[in-house]
Amino acid sequence: MSSSAEPAAPGGVRPVRLGLDPALEANGFNVAGAVSIERYDGLVPPRWRAAVRRPGARHAIVLAAGGPDFFRAFRRSPEASGRSDHPVDDFARRIVDAAARPAGTASYYWQRHGGRYADFVELGRAAGLGSPGRLGLLLHPEYGPWLAIRAVVLWDRALELAPSAALAPGAFCAECPAPCAGACPGGALPSEGFDPVACLGTRRQRSDCAVRCAARHACVIGGEHAYDPDGEEYFGRAALREAVPVK
Repeated sequence: MSSSAEPAAPGGVRPVRLGLDPALEANGFNVAGAVSIERYDGLVPPRWRAAVRRPGARHAIVLAAGGPDFFRAFRRSPEASGRSDHPVDDFARRIVDAAARPAGTASYYWQRHGGRYADFVELGRAAGLGSPGRLGLLLHPEYGPWLAIRAVVLWDRALELAPSAALAPGAFCAECPAPCAGACPGGALPSEGFDPVACLGTRRQRSDCAVRCAARHACVIGGEHAYDPDGEEYFGRAALREAVPVK
């Protein structure tokens, strides 16, 4: 990673490039933001805090992948043809761990420290990457719902970063007519917010919803950055395999 960054974009949302290791962007990690260690520690469980994971860290850098580039890079990787149960996670860890050395320690959304996960959506919001939206996802101002937050790096070195302004939940949805709600065949987007039980139940019952989210495609932000069909199907089926059964 590099020790410099571009200025924050209007509204507090950071630009795509933070001047990080070029290998990150080459492999689809094209969105990043940072928060102070004090702010990070206030958002994560005790065993995730810097004093435990990386004593002396000065920033927490949140790394995300916007659009289809991450999956395209994964498809070219050795992990894609391996026998791991979680090849995408293995690919992400290899790329991020290499970029973080020697001045950082990475943690990932699928990991537990002290038996607990961290809230990566809230970390992304704090880092200025977007706002939680009606779809239950973090909405990025450019990529919309086509964004996946995959890692956070506790970083020892200085970063020339202006403080980010975290966007309020629903910032992009407040004045939107919500075409996503009408596009969802399972009624998982009522006016009061995202219904994950209804979403999962519909995806288990309808083969089309298992591999393509009509509501996500209906979002008015970032449609040009939608995942390739094979990538969306891959992630959709993987999410179903990992989901807690509906009771």
